[in-house]
Amino acid sequence: MNETGKELVAKFYQALADMDVEAFLSIQQDDVEYNVHGSTPVSGHFTGKDFLENVVAPKVFGNLQLETFQFATKWKVMCADEHRVVAFMEAQGLAKNGERYDQRYCHVFGFRDGKIAQVFEFFDSALAEHALFDNPLTMAETPPAQRFQF
Repeated sequence: MNETGKELVAKFYQALADMDVEAFLSIQQDDVEYNVHGSTPVSGHFTGKDFLENVVAPKVFGNLQLETFQFATKWKVMCADEHRVVAFMEAQGLAKNGERYDQRYCHVFGFRDGKIAQVFEFFDSALAEHALFDNPLTMAETPPAQRFQF
């Protein structure tokens, strides 16, 4: 596989958009390393596709209305070199508790041997706690007049 980091990131987001678990996992190293910011039930440092598939995915996907939820409705690579890619991604839809989970993510990807080897993930953790994990943290009542744009 001689793909560039940008091509791998496009495949990562397209697999999320298509909810294609096989494609999503196939472009990542078996020992892929994730660093997820915050103190949510899926935050922290973890290694391996098994952990991603058997622990993280059920905690996130299990709390979404997957029949209507859409990951990667929009994404954009902000910068890239031969070692790293930084990108933004949007997702939208309802959580199982009926709350909107319209989330924005920032990802920093690292690569090894033609696959994704490292992912740093940043997102609105208050929104995740509220919508996905029924932890009603204080949230802004109204969105800002001018939303963050990418």
